[in-house]
Amino acid sequence: MKRILYPVVTLLFGAVLAACGQQESDDGAKKDLKVGMPPSAHNVLVEKVVKPQLEAEGYTVTFLTFSTLRDANTALVEGGVDFHTAQHQAYLNVYNRETGQDLVSIVHTPSIPAFIYSTKQTSLDNIKEGGSVLVPNDPSNAARSYALLQKIGWIELKPDVDLAIATKRDITSNPKNLQFTEVDSALIPRLLDEIDYGIMPGGVALLAGIGSEHALAHETFLPDLELMVTVKKKDENTQWAADVRKSFQSDEMRDFIENDPETKGWFIWPEG
Repeated sequence: MKRILYPVVTLLFGAVLAACGQQESDDGAKKDLKVGMPPSAHNVLVEKVVKPQLEAEGYTVTFLTFSTLRDANTALVEGGVDFHTAQHQAYLNVYNRETGQDLVSIVHTPSIPAFIYSTKQTSLDNIKEGGSVLVPNDPSNAARSYALLQKIGWIELKPDVDLAIATKRDITSNPKNLQFTEVDSALIPRLLDEIDYGIMPGGVALLAGIGSEHALAHETFLPDLELMVTVKKKDENTQWAADVRKSFQSDEMRDFIENDPETKGWFIWPEG
């Protein structure tokens, strides 16, 4: 019996060591990176700047497309992708709280602010009594929309409200009795011709081909609304994560957002 068990135990012990060695290799010397690509204009930063820089350092970079940001987060949790760049901290906080996950950010990226748009009006001064305004229906983008509406003077919010989580219920003054309708931000570009004004993240408008001439005002960025690279917590101190971070902070990245003819003027460099 002992002669039979000994090889089995040895094989099991060897398998454990091999698994540990593989884990160490994955965490310390990982060279195959899978990047989640949910709908976002920020994907261009990975395609045009980050991917070439990582490949120059010996990485293989593969893109996986997702129809929603939440799907990309799910793939990140399940190990299907290693990182993506399409969410801000306010959204991530809600996601982690709702799902019990511990995804983390490793670096802020150049971000596109939310704008108020109109294809029917050429000025904010044209707002009329009872005018219609579309607002994204997800909590984080709704909050930034109400903060923008306060910035341009159309509403007032409770003086002590946290602008990162403001809702329609926090409106204390709406002198023109504006009608706010909350819908999926991806639908707003298609609905602009039917309403007076619509607020959406600039990246949504850029992907939808909404020209900058229809953007009438933009938000003042809160740090929690700057886009960032998201990874699983266990990966935040790996070498590959450090190399991704370095790419987003590089001179090449700054040159791209300031001079690329297709994206110039859309991105704002993060403060921190």
